[in-house]
Amino acid sequence: MGGNKKQSRNIACSNSGIIQDLCGMIHDKTGLLHLAEIMAMRGIKCLIVSPGSRNAPIVSVFCKHPAFKCLTIVDERSAAFFALGMAQQLGQTVAIACTSGSAALNYAPAIAEAYYQKVPLLVLTADRPIEWIDQGDGQTIRQQNVFANYIKKSLQLPQSVQNEDDLFYNDRLISESLNACQYPLPGPVHMNIPFTEPLYGFEQQLHTKPKDFTIQPTQSLLEDYHMDQLSNDWNRFKKKMILVGQMVPNQTLEKLLITLSSFPDVVVLTETTSNVNHPDFIAWIDRSLGAVPKDDPRYAPDLLITIGGTIVSKQVKGFLRNAPMLAHWHVDPEEWQMDTYQKLSLSIPVKAETFFDQLIPKISPAESTFSHNWNQIALKAEKNHYRFLQNSPYCDLKIFETIVETLPSGYDIQLGNSTPVRYSQLFAYPGGFRFDSNRGTSGIDGSISTAAGAAYATGRPTLMITGDLGFFYDSNALWNKYLPANLKVIMINNGGGGIFRFIPGPDKTGLMEDFFEAQHHTSAEHIAKSFGVDYYVATNADELKAGLVSLFKPAEKAAMLEVVSPAGISAEMLRAYFKALNL
Repeated sequence: MGGNKKQSRNIACSNSGIIQDLCGMIHDKTGLLHLAEIMAMRGIKCLIVSPGSRNAPIVSVFCKHPAFKCLTIVDERSAAFFALGMAQQLGQTVAIACTSGSAALNYAPAIAEAYYQKVPLLVLTADRPIEWIDQGDGQTIRQQNVFANYIKKSLQLPQSVQNEDDLFYNDRLISESLNACQYPLPGPVHMNIPFTEPLYGFEQQLHTKPKDFTIQPTQSLLEDYHMDQLSNDWNRFKKKMILVGQMVPNQTLEKLLITLSSFPDVVVLTETTSNVNHPDFIAWIDRSLGAVPKDDPRYAPDLLITIGGTIVSKQVKGFLRNAPMLAHWHVDPEEWQMDTYQKLSLSIPVKAETFFDQLIPKISPAESTFSHNWNQIALKAEKNHYRFLQNSPYCDLKIFETIVETLPSGYDIQLGNSTPVRYSQLFAYPGGFRFDSNRGTSGIDGSISTAAGAAYATGRPTLMITGDLGFFYDSNALWNKYLPANLKVIMINNGGGGIFRFIPGPDKTGLMEDFFEAQHHTSAEHIAKSFGVDYYVATNADELKAGLVSLFKPAEKAAMLEVVSPAGISAEMLRAYFKALNL
């Protein structure tokens, strides 16, 4: 009888996934092995790991797998932004992995940024066994759905995999998650993975075949009937404005916008982070609006069409909220009804290039002076811009002018939030630059780390322009053994949050220096040198020119230039600048 039982077990082992567990072929880390295999099948190549103990199984499986390049960055917040920068540039899913507890919470700022910027991040958080949650065990918090408000999909993989049904469920969750990272639009996805001990020394040879399913991408189009309606509405309006928000470079869309900008009744407004360029576009929204006479109806659109992500310009938001426009169409495949200007009349959930490609054959130019009026005001603003800068003393405006004039071609430019991204909108660039900024949530955290990840991913010359608070807040970005030599950082140090000196309000509180501006007397010199970054400093116009030459020369490691700026004078000059634009 004993021999018959043994024979039956052998037969079952060859035919049943359930009994495979008894044969040692399935164990509680098999689900993790399947995760690595399915990710490899999808072409995901990079995993950014922050050291820990509970995520040891992730480290062990992925770092030994030939399909993956694993990097180690200790600070989870910096690691997540580094991965964000990589995924932002590559347009591919990049994974991050951390241990349990508060380590996962440090991912939150980058995940929120990825969510609103539509960047594909795969977030793997190791967790304690379910039975130990809220039981006083170390590094144990409630990790399920911890990013619920700013994540495309959040799930927990099975803690125990014992049979074929468990593997089927495990693999189904993995496939759904990887699909959600890219479709219908990219974004972050969270997999929480509880691990029981042992965390080390488990069998890593895969005896089972992972099951994956993917999504076939589709292209949404407007039906002819609706397109005819929209084109008829378009032709009724005499003043059309297309406002382009943040987006990655898109040559197809750029060509369509160039065609439309040739119409006398159409004006195309862009920002640096729009990444579409042409002489006929109004690329300096704040500069041009500074020259627009108040409440002049010649510059207000009848129809506003918005595309892309967020807009930096606070002036254009105020201008359009007060404009007596007749209609506002927002064109974006994301089905959010985003009514930034409080005039939204129609949301069109298709890609902008698809919409304009369908629209252009059905419309014709209208007799109008709208484009002419905007081009004339842009020329006026340009003349006043250069006239003002000729007589301006050393200040933030002159610093930016010098940077733009010195900037070598072919650079990717990352812009820190607060003043750098705003000053960048006032200047003309010769072209050939890609601009990125963490404008999804517009926080100052993680901007240096994002730039480092972007530079590492592309290998292209990359310049980060940041303020001092943003730099010091993310100085752990330099604590990174993968910091590439193609990364250059310009930190404009005006001794605090300079933006609070020229936005209305903080100066009237009596609390500005300590609680808004956060005045300080800190230098980046020792931070840079302690992390092995080449360091240069400039305190006046001549030193700035020399420092930029040194910064942009070929080097074997990352370099930074600290530019000391007079905060009070910079604020005065910026206020005077906007007054001068309308002279």
